[in-house]
Amino acid sequence: MAEMIRAFIAIELDDAGRRAVADAQTQLQRERAGKFVRWVAPDHIHLTLKFLGDVAAERMNDLQNALVGACAGFAPFDLEIARAGAFPNTRRPNVIWVGLQGEIEIAARLAQKIDDACNARGFAREDRPFAPHLTLGRVKRDASPQDRRAIGVMIERAPIDARGELRVARVSVMQSVLAPGGSVYSCLASIELDRRKANLQICPTF
Repeated sequence: MAEMIRAFIAIELDDAGRRAVADAQTQLQRERAGKFVRWVAPDHIHLTLKFLGDVAAERMNDLQNALVGACAGFAPFDLEIARAGAFPNTRRPNVIWVGLQGEIEIAARLAQKIDDACNARGFAREDRPFAPHLTLGRVKRDASPQDRRAIGVMIERAPIDARGELRVARVSVMQSVLAPGGSVYSCLASIELDRRKANLQICPTF
């Protein structure tokens, strides 16, 4: 049986980005309703560009080379943390996030190029519009409707003043391993953005 890798393509945060999202989390965690949320560790927070699902390990080299082509012509760009929000909405929150602003149109074009490259290799297209966000936490399953309303109010009222700039200089091919304590992410390869030529780097393993 072929080895399968649960993979996705993402923008990882640099140190400044991690500090900014940690500050945003701290602002929300100070609120009483924050105890009803399972917060994501800042090191695990990323901007997903495309979820691939289970991919045969033997296909990874071809996929990575395709992504180099998709990223060609993109120079590094900047994003910033914006307001907080929730999916599906703040009346019935399940996922808490912060949106992004800045050079969003570049991020959207990059995501579209990646979607095109993956679709050409048999992966399904994204069925939702690109909505750049960083997931800060997920509401605990045992949270009551009253708890969820309190979380929604917390999100709407809490000012997010962590305006850290996120420098996007690479795109990463990530592996997700399901574990009892939650998913564990690791980088398989990264593509350095360069307007002249994108460069593939294989991530070190330990």
